[in-house]
Amino acid sequence: MKAVVNVQNLLTEEDKKVILRNLSRIMDIRVIDIDVENRTLQFLYVHQLVLNKVREEMVRLGYPIQTDSSDTYLPRIFNNDAMRSANY
Repeated sequence: MKAVVNVQNLLTEEDKKVILRNLSRIMDIRVIDIDVENRTLQFLYVHQLVLNKVREEMVRLGYPIQTDSSDTYLPRIFNNDAMRSANY
């Protein structure tokens, strides 16, 4: 599945490098894009539990994922077959 989330405090290319370096350590995730200008992170994931790992890691790094007013997670999540066809 594919997730596109808004990231707080994502301001520079250095922030992007920090996020990419740390998220690459999480199994079952593949970062597609980190857009500094729009402050978004796009990634593919295998299971719902991976989303929680990403959220926890982003908070630990100081780049929390923004949530809506009802404090629900998964701002924009799309079901697709991209993860099955992704090459690792």
